[in-house]
This record gives sequence, C-alpha cells and structure tokens, in this order.
Amino acid sequence: MKFNHRFVPFVLLYSLMLQAEAGTLLIRNVHIVTAHIVTANAQVSKQPVNLLIENERIREIGSQDFTAETVIDGKGQYLMPGLIDTHVHLRDVPGLMLQENDPDSAKINQEALAQIPQSYLYAGFTTLLDLANTGEAITQWNSPPLAPQAYFCSPVLIPKGYPIANMPETVQQSPDVTRHYLHDRHSHSTANMADAEQHSPANLVEAGKKEGAKCIKVFYEKGFGGKKNLPTPSEAVVRELVAAAHKHHLPVFLHGNSLESYEFGLATGVDMIVHGLWNADAKTNNTDLIKIAKQLIKARIAVQPTVQVIYGEQEIFNPDFFKQTDLQHEMPASLMQWYQSDSGQWMKEEMSGYFKSETPMTATQQYQQVKAVYKPMLDRVKTLSNELIQSKSLLVFGSDTPSGPFYAQFPGFNGRQEMNRWLDMGISLTDLFRAMTIGNARIMGLENEIGSIEKHKLANLLLLSKNPLVDVTAYDSITWVVLKGKTH
Repeated sequence: MKFNHRFVPFVLLYSLMLQAEAGTLLIRNVHIVTAHIVTANAQVSKQPVNLLIENERIREIGSQDFTAETVIDGKGQYLMPGLIDTHVHLRDVPGLMLQENDPDSAKINQEALAQIPQSYLYAGFTTLLDLANTGEAITQWNSPPLAPQAYFCSPVLIPKGYPIANMPETVQQSPDVTRHYLHDRHSHSTANMADAEQHSPANLVEAGKKEGAKCIKVFYEKGFGGKKNLPTPSEAVVRELVAAAHKHHLPVFLHGNSLESYEFGLATGVDMIVHGLWNADAKTNNTDLIKIAKQLIKARIAVQPTVQVIYGEQEIFNPDFFKQTDLQHEMPASLMQWYQSDSGQWMKEEMSGYFKSETPMTATQQYQQVKAVYKPMLDRVKTLSNELIQSKSLLVFGSDTPSGPFYAQFPGFNGRQEMNRWLDMGISLTDLFRAMTIGNARIMGLENEIGSIEKHKLANLLLLSKNPLVDVTAYDSITWVVLKGKTH
C-alpha cells in the first residue's frame, strides 16, 4: 500500500493492507540514509544497495541480489529509518468540543480518531512517545494494525498543580488521576494525602516501571492565564524521584518552559527538559541564555525546544491557516470544516481576550499583533537551541502534539511543522535527521531496535524520492512507509 499524498479512507487502507503478503520484502537499488550513533553525521550510501526484510526485521543489506515474495524497486530513491517523535499526547482530538447527544459531533470525532494514526504515518512518524499516559491506553492505541508504535511516560503529579488544576474536582479525585499523585514530604503535609507512603517517589516509579513506562515525567509549572501560583514539587523530592527512576533505568523528563524551571532542572538532575525556554523576565539577555545552555551541557541535560507550542498558539490567528494544502492530507474534511465554524473557533475567541487593542483590528492585523507578542519567546528558544546543538545529543526532537486544544497542532502536520521550525532556528538538515532517528531512539532506550538502518533492527522505514540531507521537502516525498516489515 502506497501513501500517494492524498487522504485515503481508513477502511480502504485497512483492506489494502490485508492483501499484502506476510513474507519477505526486498527493496532493491536504493540509497540508504542513516546515522548509526548519535554523535556521527548522517550519511548516504555511495552506491545503491539491496535490503532484505524478514519477520519484521532487517535481515540483510548488501550489493548481492536477494529473493523475496515482495519486491520494491528503489532506483533513484532514498531509504531512511522511520521518524520518531518523543513528545506527543494521544488521548483526544485537538480542540474538538463534543456535544452531548449530538450524532454529528460524535461522527466527526470518530472519523478524526480513525485518521490520526494515519496522519502520523503520512508525515513519516513510525514511533511515538506519549509523555503522560498509561499502559492500558497505549496498548489500545497499538492494537490497530495501521498505527505508529507508541510508548509512554508515567506522569507524577502534585495535587492541585499543573496540568490537573484546570480539570473538574471530580476528575482530580478520580483513581485514574490520584494514583499518580506524589507525596512531597519536604513541603506537603502527610495529612493532606491518604496512604502517603504509596505515593512516595520510589513507589510511583516502581508502579510506572511495572506498567511498562519508558520514562517518568514531572512538572514544574506555576501556571498561566487564569491559573497561577500553582503548587510545584520541592527540589528535594524531585532529586529523590530522579534517584529512584535511575535505579530502575528510567529517565526523568521535566515539564518546564521558564528560566526558573530550567534552574530547577539543573538543581535536581533531571535527564531532559521537555520545552524550550520561552518565559523569562525582560532583564534576561542572550548572555544569560548562553550561560544556562553551557550549564545544561555540563550537566548533560537534554532539551526539547517544542517550538510548535508557540507557533501552534500563534497560527490559530492566521486567517490563511486553512488554505495550506498539506492540511487536507492529515486532517479529515469534516473536522476541518468544523474547526472553521463559530463553534470550532472557541479557543481563538478565548485567547483573543489576551490580545486587546484600543481600536478595531482586521484578522490580519490581529495576527501580526500576536506574532509580535510571541517573537521574544521564539528568540529565546532559538538562542538556547543554537548553543545546545553543538553538543549533538542534547537537542531532542519533540513536537508536543498537541500542547493544548489547538487545531494548528494537528497530528502529523504539527511534527512536520516542527521540522521547519528547527531549520528556521538555523539547525542543519543533518542534525535534524539525526535527532528524529537515532537520537530519539537513544532517548527512549531503543537504539538497538530502531533509529538506524542496520541488520537485525526492526524494519520501520521510509522510502523517499528526495534526499532528506539536502532538502527538507524530502519528508514530503514519502512513497512507501514500511511498518514492522510491511509496506503501506
């Protein structure tokens, strides 16, 4: 089955996939693009080679001819590892407000949920890491045959803190949420939490490990908008959390996007901060940002810039957003139509309250106003990212799809836009390629399974008509997706 860069109904995709033979697959006469280790530059094979896949894995690579039940002629094309996004959220459809007893919105939701896995694949993402989910939910995501392989982080939450502060009280007190509550014995009273010992760092990490988590996620966020001065964990308890997680060989990722949160990350020894540093006071200059970057490099703390978080908010004010032709490949028509309705513009209307003007503005003028507000944030992220990329392995690709109820961060499309943002920051195509492949595989502890094209690795591959080390639009030229050895 071939992705021909047009929207293909899910039922048709599934029926075509069932017709594919389950045996060996040979991709002939193809140039391989890969990086075997994080610190190495990605390279293209000097001569075309043949690659044989058997039982979901790469069996042979070489100039000799192989026999297989299915053969793809890759002449003039480029074979690369499937892309990996290590910052997604797979629970809902971005910004879709479901109306009770409304069959129309239910149908839109059903169509979108069926499309989202394909949207990731259309953009080339064959592996995803959900930074706050459960083993049960991820098992359900992985159950359809046509979906990227997903993994998850186990979240550790402070009661009444971010990100649950905006949830109804009934949700905050539900077992699905409270089981992730962290008892911070250094700053919270034991009387405020039943069974405090069960919520110790060690027990929460052990529970996440048993559930199959690849990482632990903790939050340092004092709030924004209508929710501010939220409780945050103490440095002492997060250091305990890091020690417990490392004992189980799990990395700890910190949600943080401010100078204060970055300093918190440095003080606690987390493994990665999963947002760019965009919030700082007016006195913070480039010298301060470079100093922070050098401290991160010394401490070997990685950073995900997640630039699309800012652009995603900004772009809902773009009056021409839905004119982008790429959207039709990843967003169902019914959902796109709803987003453009009065009901679908609810988040834009809500955010408009933060961008006021004494005189009436056109949509274009408001868009320019919003861009001007966000520009200093993006400049800070750019400065820090350009320092971190010098270390090769510490700038990590993650799109935060979606960071909130923003249609401008739709799955697949958002990751592809994050690629463009990296280039806008001055990051090279080679560094981008490495970050999306072997770099992210290492972050997840899967570098022996995925992330490069080597014998015995899982055959999650992309066949492109253009070289991704020369032109970013190569990622728009995917002709085949190979998922666990099967072509799509």
